[in-house]
Amino acid sequence: MSQYDFYLDGLLLPVAPEQMKMSIANQNSTYVLIDLGEINLLKRAGLTEVEFECRLPQQQYPFAVYEDGFKPAAYFLAHFEQLKVNRKPFQFIVARAMPNGRVLFSNNIKVSLEDYTITEEAQNGFDIMVKIRLKQYRDYGTQTVQLSQNESGETLMGVSSSRAADSAPEPDGQRRAMWQ
Repeated sequence: MSQYDFYLDGLLLPVAPEQMKMSIANQNSTYVLIDLGEINLLKRAGLTEVEFECRLPQQQYPFAVYEDGFKPAAYFLAHFEQLKVNRKPFQFIVARAMPNGRVLFSNNIKVSLEDYTITEEAQNGFDIMVKIRLKQYRDYGTQTVQLSQNESGETLMGVSSSRAADSAPEPDGQRRAMWQ
């Protein structure tokens, strides 16, 4: 049996999800040319979407992993809510290793928490199931070109960049954390 560790913004989920889906979409465009018929114009890949459902135990299990001791489900729910309230991207990491310690491969991408659904069912006892949907986040921004002339009349060009995260508005505080 292999070991999967799921981290959301540095927080290790106590029980690794049974399944994870990663969707990598294309943004290709198709066109119909008069003499050739349909063609496909290849473009960069779209943003990756990740979906999984995780168990948040209300009691300590021998199969659950806690970095700093047992934490109840409310601890994790408060963390998820804070990710929504903050409106900032964060790191999503899945580390995979074999029982002998050999590392398989890892995913490490910057994402946003698009949505999550909390489900409580009798079959899960007091544990809570949370379905999570993440979307890849790519840093973006504007570039400014500045032209100037040196003493000999040559044109010089300078480029400066600003990232959207540097100028993003602060959270409005309208949403409050429900799980604290």
